[in-house]
Amino acid sequence: MQLLNRAYLKLYFLVLLLYVFFNKGVAYSYMAEILLVAGIFILFINRKRFEIGVDKKQIIVSIFILISFLYILFGVFQFSLLNVFRDSLAFQYAWFAFIIYLYKDEYDYIWQKILQIYKWVPLVIFLNFFLFYFVFLYLPPINIFGNQNIIIYKNGDKSVHLLISTILMFLYSDKYSRKWLIANTILIVINILILLAFTRSGSIAYILALFSFFFFFKEKILNDSIRKLLKYVPIIILIGMSLFLAADIQADAQGRTISLTQIADNFTSIVSSDIDGSLTNNKVWRIVWWAKLVNESFTLQHFFVGKGLGMSLAGNDILNPDENLRSPHNFNLTILARFGYLVFIAWIIWLVSIFKPLFTRKLAGKTLAITSILLAFIINGSFDVFFEGPMGAFPFWTFVGLLFIENTYGSPTEIPS
Repeated sequence: MQLLNRAYLKLYFLVLLLYVFFNKGVAYSYMAEILLVAGIFILFINRKRFEIGVDKKQIIVSIFILISFLYILFGVFQFSLLNVFRDSLAFQYAWFAFIIYLYKDEYDYIWQKILQIYKWVPLVIFLNFFLFYFVFLYLPPINIFGNQNIIIYKNGDKSVHLLISTILMFLYSDKYSRKWLIANTILIVINILILLAFTRSGSIAYILALFSFFFFFKEKILNDSIRKLLKYVPIIILIGMSLFLAADIQADAQGRTISLTQIADNFTSIVSSDIDGSLTNNKVWRIVWWAKLVNESFTLQHFFVGKGLGMSLAGNDILNPDENLRSPHNFNLTILARFGYLVFIAWIIWLVSIFKPLFTRKLAGKTLAITSILLAFIINGSFDVFFEGPMGAFPFWTFVGLLFIENTYGSPTEIPS
């Protein structure tokens, strides 16, 4: 059994690496879902040594999973099993938190793997930008898994993974050489400038989560990390800004350009109208859809139990229904619409239990890092289809599992090398 457990853990981080590096390009490989089923089997055969904490965070997540199972039983009598199962994954992916929690004795090994993956994320994202806009645009699509080009990587998801890489770089800066820190910081600056032009939700997630980490961090190691880089800031900004402005990309799929003007338009459109109205129309379209979902959830028919699983939440809720568009670009409202106000309130209580220690300044070290990372996930997931699929849900619930370990057992004294 020990060999099986170890083999599964190695496979777990291999699959996580593929989702972090390739994102939507591997979404239809169903590797995460296969890993999920295998993980539930691992939990079952290790059930005698599994210890669930009394922490309410774990109890609430367990209830979410149970409710999701019950909704599957009701949903299959009205809609196709495939659609019901797909919608149920919104909470079924939470199994990953308990799978990671099972491996609490391998905590150092888990962190080593996470650091190995996210050490390379800035380079991976930069290469993705370069290859997509300067190479793959001129080639036929390379569809390895389903009808999805292997190079496709959602910009909001990039921002979250870049945030994780940035936090871990500062948290473990003493483990890296000065040259690597400078080179990595230049890549981060270039990437975030591009993302500021391409994604509003991802930009907000990156900025607020990074601010929360720096603002609440009290330990000396972070100050030392910042001091290491301070004298190189001018050259980092010069190189990063030069490469950003040198990129000759006129527009992405949504008509946005790589420019300082586009960055300004993105942030202006959050609180007012942009120049050509494209960003504002996108914002208004979502707000109208969200308002209709909230209003429908207040009806007696949906207040307590929601609309259930299996149906598209687009339907009649948007002006131009798209059968491929099932979720309202806001995971909180997905929960409200599908499960009703009781589950939605439980979800809000769970979020408060996660983030209250952050804002009361009770966190430090890895616990603070994990909570700031989860904040980035939640912000991006509030404006995009993120947790409904494995690209966001798999890493999110992995970090939730790490938080469960931190809350129950605390951090090991040694920082992974």
